[in-house]
Formats: sequence, C-alpha cells, structure tokens
Amino acid sequence: MSFPQTTPSRKEGTGRAVWFRSLPLILIMALIAAACGSDTSAEMEVSTSVRDSGMTVTVQEGDGLTVHTLTAPEEVFANSTHILETENSLVLVDTQFLLPNAADFRAYADDLGKPIDRVFISHEHPDHFLGSEVFADVPVHALQSVSDAIAANGDAEVAEKQGDFGAEAIAGSYVVPEVVEPGTIEIDGVTMELSEVDDAEAEVQLVIRVPDYGVLVAGDLVYSGVHLIMAGPADTWTVALNDLAADGESYPIVLAGHGVPGDQATIEANVAWLATASELMGTAENADDFEQGLVDAYPDLGMPAAIDFVTPFLFPEDG
Repeated sequence: MSFPQTTPSRKEGTGRAVWFRSLPLILIMALIAAACGSDTSAEMEVSTSVRDSGMTVTVQEGDGLTVHTLTAPEEVFANSTHILETENSLVLVDTQFLLPNAADFRAYADDLGKPIDRVFISHEHPDHFLGSEVFADVPVHALQSVSDAIAANGDAEVAEKQGDFGAEAIAGSYVVPEVVEPGTIEIDGVTMELSEVDDAEAEVQLVIRVPDYGVLVAGDLVYSGVHLIMAGPADTWTVALNDLAADGESYPIVLAGHGVPGDQATIEANVAWLATASELMGTAENADDFEQGLVDAYPDLGMPAAIDFVTPFLFPEDG
C-alpha cells in the first residue's frame, strides 16, 4: 500500500503509511510461503472451508444471491476478496495481493461456472489491485480517482513489491480500471448501490450496498477479527464508520477488506479500536508502548503485525 510521504506526528492522531516497506526478510518469506501453500440476508446459510492456498472461504447462500469471501492468511494481512453470485453471473470485488492467491481466487470464481460480469476495485492500495492481472480478460471498474491513482502509481508498485517479494509472488502487470460513477446499478436483476467514501483507511473508497439482501461491501473501511492497519486519519475514518452504522439494521452482513465477513458489531469494534489508538497516540511513550496498549485492549484480535506496519510512521523518533 502506498500513501503520501508526509506523515504527521503521533500527537495529531493520523498517519498514512507505506505498505510492505522495511519488512524483515523472515516475514517476507513467511508471507510468500503462506500464499503459495497451498430479511433475505437473515436467511442466508453460512459455510466455511480452507483451500490449499491457505485462503479461508466463507459462503453465505440466500435466495437469489450467494456471497463468497476468500480471506488470505493473517501472514498476508488477511486480505479479503468477494464474489456476489447472482442467478446468471458473478460480480467480484478486489483481486488479492500476492499472485498465487489471485490465481486461486480466479480459479475459484471459474469453478462456479458463471461468467464474470465485472470486477470492482475498491481502492488504490496494491493489496487490492495487483492481482488484477489474472482478470485482464473481464471488465474491471473503479471510481475515477482510484483508476487515476492506479494508472499513475501501478508500475512503481509492481517494481517495489517485486523487489520485496519476488516476481513469482507479485504479478508483473495489472489492469487500469474503467471508470464507474457512484449511483445505483442493476446486474442480473440484483440492485447494487455504489457510493464513494473519502479520507478513511484509504483516500477514496468504493462502498457497495446490496439492499435487497442486506449486504454491505465495506472494503478497507472495516477490518474483521484483526487489528486495523492505521493507514488513514482516525477522526474522518470514524465518521465514515458511524455513517455505515447509521443504516445498520438494513445491512446485517458486512464484508470487510481484511478478515472474514462480519456484522454491524464489527463496525462498532472498529470505532472502538480507532478511539483506543487515538488515545494511545497521545499517551504512549514509544512504538512498543503503543502496540502493547492495543494488544492489551484487544487480546482477541489477530494480526498484531498490522500495528508493526505503521509504528515507523507514527513514531518516527523511535527509528
């Protein structure tokens, strides 16, 4: 993930980090090994399984819509991609980060035996668009500024991430998405509402609501069961989460950008985490105290490495 290079002090409570830089070699190898190893909504039946790639599959099956979520292992930051399966077609959201996972995601989609109507890229971070190489034969869509950012920064992201992880782990090409505007669309008889959220975990984020089935595709606005990567300003991110929660009764199924599918309580947990992180930004003496404070406050959350990711930018004096 790449963000602006200027980083505010920890007292300001914000921080836009640079993804996957300065990672220890042992962690890099572990990530690659993990990836290469192998209402209507209330009536949805849920099943889970684990693929040879290590990705967890969560299937929520309803009458007229089946939702598939493939979540990478925590070692690859529990990156989640989704399939909205209608009667005759598939709508995909995001494409995984590491190439083996992206290829496995495509294989899973193909095995469903329905054409891919389109792929939505939720935002410009590379863990969401670099896997698009394996979807180059189908329409790929994103908001205008997201498409522009991918076009401007994609080559640099490929070069940097291949340098970190190797050419076998990171695709050598990517798709610059066609532009989609916020609004309401209908695909195979299913209504989907597209909206734009600014200045949260990402600078611009596509959110997809499927009102007839109570499904909210929240992208990286929401992390489920894992610590957040504090890549954006906590105050405006919190506002965005509260906006999502405002119509919560209508959307009991929340599809996160990281972690397995959640619900409205997941959004509330994210708000609480950001509040704790903001408080620690003003009180923690150093990066270790900041991380320990979050781990102590939320011992049941996975992926504490997400905190390590951003502390060099939140606490530059510790470097």
